[in-house]
Amino acid sequence: MFKNTLEGIPYVAGAKSIRQLVKGFSNDEKYVLDETYLVRLFPLTEAEWRKKEFELVQTCAAHSDFVPKALAFGHLPADGKAYMVLTYMPGKDGEEALPALSEKEQYQIGFVAGQELAKLHEIEADQDWPSWEIAKKQKSDRYLSALEKIEELDPALKQLLTGYIGENEWLLKGRPNRFQHDDFHPANMIIDRNRFVGLVDFGRFDFGDPLHDLQKLGFFSIRVSIPFSIGAIDGYHNGEKPGERFWQLYALYSAMHIVSAIVWGKRTSEEQYDTLLAYSLDVVNDHHDFTEIIPSWYRQKADMFF
Repeated sequence: MFKNTLEGIPYVAGAKSIRQLVKGFSNDEKYVLDETYLVRLFPLTEAEWRKKEFELVQTCAAHSDFVPKALAFGHLPADGKAYMVLTYMPGKDGEEALPALSEKEQYQIGFVAGQELAKLHEIEADQDWPSWEIAKKQKSDRYLSALEKIEELDPALKQLLTGYIGENEWLLKGRPNRFQHDDFHPANMIIDRNRFVGLVDFGRFDFGDPLHDLQKLGFFSIRVSIPFSIGAIDGYHNGEKPGERFWQLYALYSAMHIVSAIVWGKRTSEEQYDTLLAYSLDVVNDHHDFTEIIPSWYRQKADMFF
């Protein structure tokens, strides 16, 4: 049925079954071949950047067995599209699978995912990649300026976030430039037979402080599974208790993310603004107005799994 659409792409001609995959937030067209290969189609205008993504997935697969293998990349000029072929990871995404599992299973899935993320964070950026300290501060300053212009936002919240970020920006100094998945949350985890089997969707990859990859746990992931989120942090530290510097950076990046989320929500729609503001206030509460660097959801439950 789909062979004409995919004509000329490796692995398609000999495929006995082809089905379209419609789940997920990506705008890519996705097709599964023989439950073994995944074809992603995207506009030809994206090809240059997506080739970098493809090559990075190849690098990541050399560091972790839980990353798809990148097999082929090419162009379909007549259709105005480009493609990549990856190995397909069967299973359910974590957003769907985790709530049906026991807390112990959720924690263990997070633990393994955290361990694998730590392996990927060994990948270093090219030497000419911009300084994380400078790039992150410039981006943060732009968002803080935009935050100040949101008239209906509580001035006390603006002052809290601006003050906390300003007092703690020194933590950015000397942070490394390494691989960031930049979308590490349950929807991008593949779960099969109650186990973590893969990390997918590398389209938002970046380079910078690797610890930045964990800051969305308290914003998004805890809404799906607190045990998973705790496990991800514990696994990332290979079962050791995270140190103070980790939590200092985690809190700083959480505050910065709140600012960007509120600004992005306001630019997108009132519905998104209301949702992301509610999420943001939850994070503020979890950190007791940022008087605590360790969020309450971790402090209150981590000992249940250690």
